[in-house]
Amino acid sequence: MAQIDYISLEKGTLGRISADGFDRFSERHYVSLTPDDVKPVTLDCVRSRAIQADLVLSLENGLPAAGELEIAGMTLGAGRRVYFHWPHENALEVVTEERLASFSLHRKVVNVYWRWRALRKGLQQGRRDRKMLRSYKPVVEPPLPTPQAERVTPVPSKMAFLGDHGDRIVAAGRGLYIRLDYWAKLKGGGSYGHTCYQAKALDSASTDGLIAVTASEFALLKDLGIHQIVVPARSEYADEFTLVENGGAYQPVIDGLLALYKPAYVFERLVLGNSSVARACKRLGIPYIAEFNGSELTMSREFGGREMNNAENLQAIETESFQLADVISVVSEPVKDEVVALGIPADKILINPNGVDLEAYHPLPDKDRAALRAELGFGPDDTVLGFCGTFGGWHGIEVLAEAMPRIAQARPNAKFLLIGGGNFKHIVSEKIAETGIEESVVDAGMVAQQDAARLLAACDIFLSPHSRNMGSKPFFGSPTKLFEYMAYGAGIVCSDLVQLGEVMRPALMLSDQRGERRPDARSVLIRPASVDDLVDASVWLIDEPALRAQLGANALKAARDYYSWDVHVQALWAFALGREPGGYNKDRTNQ
Repeated sequence: MAQIDYISLEKGTLGRISADGFDRFSERHYVSLTPDDVKPVTLDCVRSRAIQADLVLSLENGLPAAGELEIAGMTLGAGRRVYFHWPHENALEVVTEERLASFSLHRKVVNVYWRWRALRKGLQQGRRDRKMLRSYKPVVEPPLPTPQAERVTPVPSKMAFLGDHGDRIVAAGRGLYIRLDYWAKLKGGGSYGHTCYQAKALDSASTDGLIAVTASEFALLKDLGIHQIVVPARSEYADEFTLVENGGAYQPVIDGLLALYKPAYVFERLVLGNSSVARACKRLGIPYIAEFNGSELTMSREFGGREMNNAENLQAIETESFQLADVISVVSEPVKDEVVALGIPADKILINPNGVDLEAYHPLPDKDRAALRAELGFGPDDTVLGFCGTFGGWHGIEVLAEAMPRIAQARPNAKFLLIGGGNFKHIVSEKIAETGIEESVVDAGMVAQQDAARLLAACDIFLSPHSRNMGSKPFFGSPTKLFEYMAYGAGIVCSDLVQLGEVMRPALMLSDQRGERRPDARSVLIRPASVDDLVDASVWLIDEPALRAQLGANALKAARDYYSWDVHVQALWAFALGREPGGYNKDRTNQ
């Protein structure tokens, strides 16, 4: 019986296993391997065997070390096959030249990280040295232009990494996507999907792909084939003072990453208390694109009713990143206004709303959709109204809770699919129990991003009842769920609230039930915070399947033309080159 060497450099052992079936392995597989005739072995002996035979290298500690990488390279160079085996996971991976290069890069980054940890080992955690933090002043060199300075387009030499490739703009080289909100630990939701699918679009619009640098693991990035480096903070604490400490402590890691990978550009989703990425890009002359989704400082004032501790320093750090950015991408007009109010030139700020990945979110074929609905307990005559989200403070949860029983009473064939959880989920759950409509509701709870995308395909109507502004500020959000709803070709009832109303126009109003209806409408828009409007619009679409199909078809076309993540990235690249950005901005001119 043919056998193959099974080597553990970490244990210094050599064994033998059956080679039966190894010829069918192609990528990653799950097998239990127990070597026979195990004996001690030296590294020199292993080096000689790497030239003579196929090898399995056991990795007890996860990532291959320098020795394993050396032996694997020798084996592949000799025309032999090599496999990595993780015995604790029973996972076996075929090692190719490409995977070996990836592991080698990953090892270098880990070494950078541990050198950083060693330098920081003696530092105390918590709120030490408050006096130093309170006197923190950002250092910006050379002097930045004043808000009155003329700046029509980004500096051409800085954007030389962008170029036309057919009908697309593509970045020449590798991109780096960075998100360092170490306290978040996201597993799903709008922000999670935003990061993953936006990174996917950036990856496809970069000739050498994209590397994502995150403070905690995003499992979906791995599923999407995005190389991910997780660099945790030196502490998990996240008060307003430690945010600054931890943000500054990332600096040597970021410097090392940029020096190692030499990216063509860096795209960062800004987080509070950290300007290390902006500073490193400035020093190294790397084009830096900052994405800003709204001020947590403002949120604390408007919703928390208090000024954050250390707010002055946190704002200074945030402003520094804006000043150093070559392009700033914001999700809405109110966010742009807030950045401009800090003295940042308006002409380097692009309004680029969230989007949808049309490969992940899409209608199902009739047969598959029927099977999904049956799996969830919905009948063929039911009209399913869906809501997906984090059940947050401005999502209109109280409006949804009041409207659901009234819709169910008005139309017995109305059923509800709820996906997600959050601080105000109990408002809906309590109303369901109080009114006895449990039989009309399927509550899927928190599910993985891909599972939510599949479940949404069961819906006939989607509800987006966002009900209010952000305290004294206009609603500045760009709800990811809205664009995901558009991808299913179903009816949408949406609050006419700032960007939501803009994206969902052309639209019908409740007054159009008895009048002329424009054929290009995408939705039914209702007054924010109106339970009556949400009930009436929902009943209208329940009663008119043909209308909701027409609205859905128009919404899906708009998603394809203006609101996919690929269009989002193309709008960003066009803006960076000083061209008409397209996407949302183009959609506004067409209405």
